[in-house]
Amino acid sequence: MGDPPELPLKLLKGGRTDDDPPTGRPLPREALRVIPGGPAGDLQAAIEETVQAARKMRQEIEERIAKALEELF
Repeated sequence: MGDPPELPLKLLKGGRTDDDPPTGRPLPREALRVIPGGPAGDLQAAIEETVQAARKMRQEIEERIAKALEELF
């Protein structure tokens, strides 16, 4: 048995900067996931998972906005 092949990892730019105000809660460890890249990586599954997460985030944001508007008016 040989050594497993090395998979390239890329650091994607994003997140907060020091100038951004804190959101009040850090991202939990379970929310972070490493998706292997390279020729064997399942890019389609990673894209679908990202789209689902984005839709969920959008729904949560819309709910917060609706709640804030109800409280305001």
